[in-house]
Amino acid sequence: NTIYINLNKTAQLVRSFKQVAVDQTSEEKREFVISKYLDETLLSMNNIIKKANINIVTKYTQDIKINSYPGAFSQIITNLIINSIRHGFKDKHEGQIEIELSQQNHTIKLIYKDNGCGITKENLSKIFDPFFTTNRQEGGTGLGLNVIYNLITSKLNGSIVCNSKESQGVEFIITINI
Repeated sequence: NTIYINLNKTAQLVRSFKQVAVDQTSEEKREFVISKYLDETLLSMNNIIKKANINIVTKYTQDIKINSYPGAFSQIITNLIINSIRHGFKDKHEGQIEIELSQQNHTIKLIYKDNGCGITKENLSKIFDPFFTTNRQEGGTGLGLNVIYNLITSKLNGSIVCNSKESQGVEFIITINI
């Protein structure tokens, strides 16, 4: 019975990996439910999330079906989580991330928060600039948030704002017009 449960979990993980991998490499537009897709993306990142000792809380107010680019959504969430791990939780042994999703009329709002170390006031205005990183010595390219910014503004017809205070975590508010 335990073997059967584990085989089912493995099969589900493989399906998620495949779908997310295909979406990230293709530029295809298709219809999908954002909350389910975000869950698949999180499932495909489970090992990284567990290793970093992060608890992710999702708050979805409704199932939002959209005809858009699922690969872009996957890249955005993946890059935000990796950024939290590399920067926000760099000196912490555990952390929490909240992902909220809601829709009002023709606007989708995705709010991403972590309780990491936050961003200094002087760095906050530069975080979306290409090649800006505070982690160059550990291989940071400074492209993670720049990629997110470009995906949101050019591909998804949206905007992204970051609120943060040092030692008080970070909040990204992503608004997408549909």
